[in-house]
Amino acid sequence: MTELDETRRAYWNERFRLHWGPEGAASVYMGRHCNAWRYRVRRVLFRRLVRRLGFAPGTLSVLDVGCGTGFYLQQWQTLGVASMAGLDISDWVVAKLARAYPSATFYRANVGAADSPLRAAAFDAVTALDVLVHLVDDGSYSRALENLHPSLIPGGYLLYSGAISHGPEKQFEDYWRGRSLATVATAMDATGFEVVLRVPMSALMAAPPDTRHRQRNRRIWDAYMAPVRRWDSIGFLFGALLFPAELLPVCTLKESPAIEIMVCRKRS
Repeated sequence: MTELDETRRAYWNERFRLHWGPEGAASVYMGRHCNAWRYRVRRVLFRRLVRRLGFAPGTLSVLDVGCGTGFYLQQWQTLGVASMAGLDISDWVVAKLARAYPSATFYRANVGAADSPLRAAAFDAVTALDVLVHLVDDGSYSRALENLHPSLIPGGYLLYSGAISHGPEKQFEDYWRGRSLATVATAMDATGFEVVLRVPMSALMAAPPDTRHRQRNRRIWDAYMAPVRRWDSIGFLFGALLFPAELLPVCTLKESPAIEIMVCRKRS
């Protein structure tokens, strides 16, 4: 394991140790209560997407990459999958989730590392939701896709999410990178994936980088998020008010100005 991998592992261990809740896996500055509402939206969208794809959950073998606090493992378990596995760089995460899901298999690994612990053709579906955005360098990002591709059966699905924009890409230090649609689609095609669907994941409850007036809209976003950042309790009211308003655009729009889920199928 490289020095950079160890640095990342230490960061996520400490982050989850201090924030074992929705804010740890999502956005710490948005607080626990606001993030809990954001995950309520994700629960609705995820189950809706699984139904749309026609999965027969009782027969599925699934992997959740960057499993964090186990939100998507919980969704898969509720749907009644045949078997599930999780992969995370954090020792803290793997230890906690192994106790919570004793029948699941867990891998403590960096999905973007050169050596992958994943078996070939082991999974029908892989979720990598709000995860690969943390692989900011192109090498790690490409290796992650190359590691996940053989772990899927032919025709298996990768459910991937991020801030996928039509315009310029955006990066925050070495922590987060929003890639363009062209970049992501090209990487998927080169790896052996076919993009079959894109659906909104968030429209109002995340910063909107993919808009015509992005700087102005970012200032508006920062302004109405200021009270949430200062007082966690305000996040509950903020989330409760935005929850129904968020569901309407994410369930009706074809694209999102913020975060999207891209469904990719492994070519047979």
